[in-house]
Formats: sequence, structure tokens, C-alpha cells
Amino acid sequence: MFKTKGFSSNNSLKRRAVIVDAPDLPPEECEFFITAAGVADTDKVDIPEQDGLDLQIENLYEEKDTSVDVGDIPLIKIKGIGEGTVEHLNVNDIHTVSELLTADPKELSAKITGASSKTVLDWQKNAKTLINS
Repeated sequence: MFKTKGFSSNNSLKRRAVIVDAPDLPPEECEFFITAAGVADTDKVDIPEQDGLDLQIENLYEEKDTSVDVGDIPLIKIKGIGEGTVEHLNVNDIHTVSELLTADPKELSAKITGASSKTVLDWQKNAKTLINS
């Protein structure tokens, strides 16, 4: 069993491993830390300077351009959107996936009963996933 103990002085995550039930071992506990350098038995870990580890995160995770023609994808194909929701979206001038992606979540959620801005954001995220698949 693993338990979270809290954060140490350098923001590494302190954890406790507990042997709860082992036929040939007595109950035992130990602390370990999840640090920027990996798993360690102390939170005082220096990250070594190594060549080749200077990755640029912004280049690894570029979002795909969503301005592609998505007119062929019906709104009903988006996860979380059913027939009733499609009708509510159509009443609010959202007929295509492109219009859904460009809609302001707060404004759209105010117009659709029962849909929060988080729900609209989820629809938009699911639409992007559908487009990129």
C-alpha cells in the first residue's frame, strides 16, 4: 500500500510504502520521495547536468491546427453530445464542429439549460480529439 505524506521542503512528494499482508514478511513501512530526479530515499537530490537532456517541451507538444474542414463530421459523433443536445446547439446557431470549437463556452453554457461551461469545454476537447483521430 502507498500513502501520500505531503510535500517536503523542496516540493518533492513524500510517500510511505507499507507492507500490509505478506505471508512470509512482517508488517513494515518505509518513506520514499518522488523528486525531479526520480524516486529517492531522501528529498535532498541534486539533478545532474547531462548532455542531451535539454528538451524543449513546447516543440514536443504542438496542437494540431483545428481550422481543417470539419463540415463532414456531424455533432452527434462528438462524445457527450446526444440528439437533444444537437437540437439545443442548432437553436443557438451551432450547426458544425467548427462553430462549436469557436464558440465561447461561458456564453454557450448560458444559452443551453443544464450545460455548464466545463461541459462545453469537454465537448470542445472531445471534438478536437475526434478531428485529430
